[in-house]
Amino acid sequence: MNRSVALRREAFFSVLLHKARGGSIEALGRLFEACRGYLLTVARQELAAPLRTKVDAADVVQETFIEALRDFPNFRGETGHQVRGWLRGILRHNLADLTRHFECRCRCLAQEVPLLDRQCATAARLRAFLARGGPIYEQLIVQEQRHALDAALQRLPPRYRRVLQLHFGECYSFAEIGNDLQRSPEAVRKMAWRAIERLRREMHVFAEA
Repeated sequence: MNRSVALRREAFFSVLLHKARGGSIEALGRLFEACRGYLLTVARQELAAPLRTKVDAADVVQETFIEALRDFPNFRGETGHQVRGWLRGILRHNLADLTRHFECRCRCLAQEVPLLDRQCATAARLRAFLARGGPIYEQLIVQEQRHALDAALQRLPPRYRRVLQLHFGECYSFAEIGNDLQRSPEAVRKMAWRAIERLRREMHVFAEA
């Protein structure tokens, strides 16, 4: 790569990094996408040979992105080189975890049964995550919104969470919930409305962030 191309690439990373720090999930997703090819190369080169039939390098890279999304507020780098180095560190940590896991098991691959531990659960989750399609930044936005919703629900009073869980999560009628809470159906309906309005306010804070 000649110097002018390298400079343009670093400028591109700097712009995306600045926007991501300003709260743009799209910019963060584009930043990750720009590093995907590099990380795939590292993963394929450093993934232990016995694991290559059990673990997809792309899954490890995607897990790296998910962890990086969570930890991005703590990232202090300023350049594309530092971004790649940070992501590479997370990736290598994940690869080391996988290697230690398989070494501790001391299993023969010919006798090994499909794993049901954290690594396989993670891989299954990632495959489902990827199956939804769309650019990585869109997937990150969906995930970030889900995290924000979970956090907003936890900030609600327990009685509000209970009503929302029973009505929207478990499809109980207001009359059935009223029997459980010893309230009238109309009182439960009003409580659900207040809970939704409170949740909207909590989520509006996220939308404006």
